[in-house]
Amino acid sequence: MTDGAATEQQFLDGTVENGFTLLELLIVVGVMAIITALAYPAFSSYYGDCCMKAAVWEIVGMVKEAKQRSLTDDRYYAVGFDPVRGVVSLIADRGPDDEWNTGDDRVVRMSRLEDKGGGVRFGYGTCGPIPGYAATSDGITFQQNNTIVCNPELTGNAGTVYLCTSRGTAVAVTVNSRDFSCVQRRWNGSGWVKM
Repeated sequence: MTDGAATEQQFLDGTVENGFTLLELLIVVGVMAIITALAYPAFSSYYGDCCMKAAVWEIVGMVKEAKQRSLTDDRYYAVGFDPVRGVVSLIADRGPDDEWNTGDDRVVRMSRLEDKGGGVRFGYGTCGPIPGYAATSDGITFQQNNTIVCNPELTGNAGTVYLCTSRGTAVAVTVNSRDFSCVQRRWNGSGWVKM
């Protein structure tokens, strides 16, 4: 035997002890499969929650930016929600049709919920709306074509936008009509609680 190489006879006799047996390999693969099966639901739920929080932060950031820009530029800005395309947009101008959240608006930036991952979409799923708040079929209760309009006087329209995942988690962002502050709520399994 040279350089630690085993001879054919040692393999046949079973005296070579390097490597794994097929049984050992199957046991390791089985244990890994069980761990993966147990960990996947927890990871999937955590991932969806993280993606939804990223979408909420994006919406709150756009509301704050619209508020700041309307004060700085002394003109109207808006945050528009498009439930069909799953898009949130920071809008600078209404465009020639003089309507908010239409195809001719001047968009400063936009964010697609799909890009956040985790199956995030508009709506409250099976959670239902916040008690005492308006119900909606698309998860958006802002009156002016699903748009929050910010003006230099810091008055405007109030409403709520709901986001949910396919795993049943949901959040709501409510904007008031006076100073455009945001209240965030999450569904805890039995009701809406402030975040």
